Amino acid sequence: MTPQHTKSGKPASIRAACCAHHQNGPDLAATIAHTYIAGAMMIVATAGSTIIFILSAAALQGIYGWYPQFVAQQWFMYDQLLTAFSFLGLMFGALATALILSRRSHKGAVTSATACTLSGASTFVVSLIQPLAVWWQSLLYYFLPLFMAPLAGTLLTYLQGKEMEHSSTV
Repeated sequence: MTPQHTKSGKPASIRAACCAHHQNGPDLAATIAHTYIAGAMMIVATAGSTIIFILSAAALQGIYGWYPQFVAQQWFMYDQLLTAFSFLGLMFGALATALILSRRSHKGAVTSATACTLSGASTFVVSLIQPLAVWWQSLLYYFLPLFMAPLAGTLLTYLQGKEMEHSSTV
């Protein structure tokens, strides 16, 4: 494959070649940046879900050893919900990260990122309704990493797909 050359005989830059190929399409650097930012947001969500899953699973294992039975029974349902939703966030976040960064299936990436966002929202809601809930802790530990990060990744991935769809029709 021979490199493209300008009229002066110098090799064309990657940016110039991309602009010549995609005259009305999205900027290559912006597309790459959006992909990596979306992937990073999903990695944050996956890491946060992993931490919450480990902590809530450990709490479920030791709940009757740590608390009297009437207190443990009060917390058991919330710990089960936190464990289930954080596990779903972990699974869907990992799948979305892999699909976003590999650029394999745009629809699959958006679907799994949306599921990760919904599981993060569910985890946040559980953190607000559990006994002794503290607003700032729920905001810092659940809302930001488990809801806002995957929401940003989902929106970036969705919008990037719309840009690609629009550029292919133009």
